[in-house]
Amino acid sequence: MKILVVCGTNRDGALTRMLAKQVAMIHEELGGNVDFLDMDELPADALLPTAYKDKTPAVQALVDRFLASDGVVFVVPEYNGSYPGILKLFVDMLPFPEGLDSRPCAFIGLAAGQFRSLRAVEHFQQVTGYRNAFNFPRRVFIGDSYSQFDDGKLKDEEIVQRLQEQAKGFVDFVKRIKA
Repeated sequence: MKILVVCGTNRDGALTRMLAKQVAMIHEELGGNVDFLDMDELPADALLPTAYKDKTPAVQALVDRFLASDGVVFVVPEYNGSYPGILKLFVDMLPFPEGLDSRPCAFIGLAAGQFRSLRAVEHFQQVTGYRNAFNFPRRVFIGDSYSQFDDGKLKDEEIVQRLQEQAKGFVDFVKRIKA
């Protein structure tokens, strides 16, 4: 089974990236074949007006990595009450309908505030739901992001446990859907 973990931002120094890497490690510990896709890999040519129809090889390579996954874990930061535009741009690069259609997706939200990225994840789930993804219902929300990390890792064991439980449940969810 191939799980893709998506870091939903291209922001330099983002805590989302640290969290997404930790999530990828959790999935690897479960024995999964894990790919890590960081939105900072999305090249500037994705902004070309022709990119929707004629993807450059660099954009197509990222799309192909996404399409090769059996399930996707999106790690979504909250920016201005929603999810980052770079993540929407990437989803717009996915082919319709097969990009998200019947693809199992899990969601983790990270925010500096106490709403814990709930709005961002729910906004993004509206998009994936519209595209007919199978949205895994167990989400993990993390607030007060600037105090959550120590040496690049989450320091709250209860949050780590929730991420591990989500990962186990998601792997089972993907297996059931793929069966």
